[in-house]
Amino acid sequence: MTTTHTRLATAGASLVLAAGALAAGTSTAGAAPIAPSCDGNQYTVTSVVTAKSAATICQWGNGDLEYRGVARSSGNTLCIPVSGVFEQENGSGRYYYVAYNNGYKYSVFDGLGLSIVGPDGLLISSEDAI
Repeated sequence: MTTTHTRLATAGASLVLAAGALAAGTSTAGAAPIAPSCDGNQYTVTSVVTAKSAATICQWGNGDLEYRGVARSSGNTLCIPVSGVFEQENGSGRYYYVAYNNGYKYSVFDGLGLSIVGPDGLLISSEDAI
């Protein structure tokens, strides 16, 4: 996996999960303000909790990364491989992590929040960490 410098653009749109965009199973996560946990043989790289969702980036022993997301209102979960890691260009020295599922792009911005971009390239949601 290559680290790339990418300009970070933020959007003020609130998170609205499209039906089917985040539907890989269900959980009883409810509205608890916690991020998904990693497995016992993984460690947590970063986690973010927003008003309507939460996500964790987990790392396996071989270095592979995994996105674990949950919609806090429905408990719907998504667990997919991370495709890329990019350095934020806001001077923080932090990274963001990108994962793809059925054409949707899920991004976790360390310390900032989450965003989802649809298959058409349009921003579906963006929400700041709480």
